Amino acid sequence: MKHKTILLTSIILATVLLPAVAGDGVFSGMVRDYATFRFSQSDMPVHEITADLRYDYYGDLGKFTLHPVAYSYPNEGVELDIQEAYFDFYLQDADIRVGKQKVIWGEAEGAFITDLVSPRNMRSFILADFTEIRKAVPAIKVDYYAGDYTLQGIWVTHFIPSTLPSQDSMWAQTPSMPFPPTISATINVPTMPDASLENSEAFLSLGRFGNAISWKVNGGYVFTDEPLVTGVTAPDSTSREISQGYERYGFVGGSFNTTLGSVVLRGEAAVALEKPMNSVNTTSNPPISIEYHNQVQTLVGLDWNMLGAQWSTQYLLTYTHDHDDSLVSQMKPIKEFAHTLTFRVQNTFLDERLTAKLFTYMELEPANALIRPSLSYNFGDGVLLEGGVELFVGDEEGTFGVYQDNSMAWAALRWYF
Repeated sequence: MKHKTILLTSIILATVLLPAVAGDGVFSGMVRDYATFRFSQSDMPVHEITADLRYDYYGDLGKFTLHPVAYSYPNEGVELDIQEAYFDFYLQDADIRVGKQKVIWGEAEGAFITDLVSPRNMRSFILADFTEIRKAVPAIKVDYYAGDYTLQGIWVTHFIPSTLPSQDSMWAQTPSMPFPPTISATINVPTMPDASLENSEAFLSLGRFGNAISWKVNGGYVFTDEPLVTGVTAPDSTSREISQGYERYGFVGGSFNTTLGSVVLRGEAAVALEKPMNSVNTTSNPPISIEYHNQVQTLVGLDWNMLGAQWSTQYLLTYTHDHDDSLVSQMKPIKEFAHTLTFRVQNTFLDERLTAKLFTYMELEPANALIRPSLSYNFGDGVLLEGGVELFVGDEEGTFGVYQDNSMAWAALRWYF
């Protein structure tokens, strides 16, 4: 409780005093009260208060950005995260950013194809705002400009994995282990790569921004964001210990967007080269091993205006080369071909104060979906009231259908300042 009081006091003092001492700086932020109601359990599994603060200081050579976020939950302590903290240096033909930062690549909405620099925060599955799903990484990013072209290089000094749901979370899934019922399995915490130059990550992209078409080609040498099973040991005849870790692979890809009349056409593709994947074979010893396969992801999207509303749809195809039925990701089967569709429609009413939105994910095999209708009302002065429903439907073997019991309604009150 003492630490909680100190933290809350610090946040309040920062909120009150920073604007007064900012000088050439800009202080802004958002406070949000968010709660959910789950239909199947008639409970309120989430009640979260968020303080999202941002301070930008502008100097002669560039800018300093500090972006702390605090989360508070009933009967729990306050969780503080410095989401971003970096320096921007502006040169004649280049920009340099040094520090903890989020990097967004690609043209996909709600999908991560070439967008592999920043890992994801999946502790609430994919229900968080898309901007909040990304995690910052300690990196040095250099953008060099030559006319319409931009060459970008990124060095991530320390590997940061994606955050998965905790074991007691409503989003946790118990993996199916290839052992007889008489065998108890213990899954160890993933082993992190040593902090060294050898274990850093590197990315490179070249892009052009044009009136007719904009494009980017990119690549990198990265770790898997989610852990793999790296070994199975048998302390005795009735138990098994499963080790986890992260493996490396390279990728190349690209994205583009252009206009066809009044329609925006977007595309994105990436090839993961020799991507490590777990293979489960109950006749082998150990029954879980690592195989390496090339994997291709492609996406095409269309955005247009019609009947006063904004419309968008996307088709995502994932193909795993040299596929076999033993391949799994987080102990869930990997398909040779995986098809996913997204659809979004958004419109405003009442002098653009009321916004209605529908966003949907749909997997084709097996058929399952996440349907997300929502409404928001802007009262002015930075106050926004919003609410919606998260409906998980379809086959329970699917990415979304497995969470049918987590269908819920939600409401949030935001204040931007």
